[in-house]
Amino acid sequence: MRYALRMKNTPLPPKPKRVAVGYVRVSSKEQAEGGGSLEAQREAIIRECALGGFELLDIFEDGGRSGGKGERSRPGIKAALDAIRSKRARVFIVKCEDRLARATNLAGHFRVEVEEAGGRVVVIDEAKDDPIRCALDRLIAEVERIRGSQRMKAWNARRKAQGLPTGSAPFGFQKDRAGRLRPRLTEARVIARMKQMRRRLSLRALAANLNREGLKMRGRQWNSQQVFLVLRRATAR
Repeated sequence: MRYALRMKNTPLPPKPKRVAVGYVRVSSKEQAEGGGSLEAQREAIIRECALGGFELLDIFEDGGRSGGKGERSRPGIKAALDAIRSKRARVFIVKCEDRLARATNLAGHFRVEVEEAGGRVVVIDEAKDDPIRCALDRLIAEVERIRGSQRMKAWNARRKAQGLPTGSAPFGFQKDRAGRLRPRLTEARVIARMKQMRRRLSLRALAANLNREGLKMRGRQWNSQQVFLVLRRATAR
């Protein structure tokens, strides 16, 4: 009991932090300047750290550097490896193995460098079949879907409160810079023509006549349902 009480009051040594570095690379200068592929890799690494409980030290990059080059020609991977060698980080995270190197033997060499320094390599795409990871990915996707729906509902509510339309501009109108509806003269003339023909034609015949005259609905063929909705909206206004 005395031993248990003494151990209870003894502070535990701090747990070693699971510090990680990320590495991203693209081969072409155009990709590096555009940043699309680099950004996607960064997002994957940040997401991996959040899911895996890693503390992200930094993400190093080699933009416009060939995957066939060694460490001397790629300052980004050298900096990432140096962080592992100096014990500032223990985990080396990369999106897929060909970001390390295009050649298998070179990628293997980088893996050995990390392991000999006491670290480990995490290749995100190699864990894509892990059932736990797949479940987490589905959960994250569902959360993003719900958040997107909530943002859209809030946006629509704000616009309605301001008296502004929430969807696309109906036929016969266009939105100004403030988002308010303004008449589109070319389409307003088509609506006027529709009202004239409606006095003597059915909705189906009216739609067929508009198509024959080349008065399309923003590049699409008219049908009776569309004619009905446009005329009803025009009458309501």
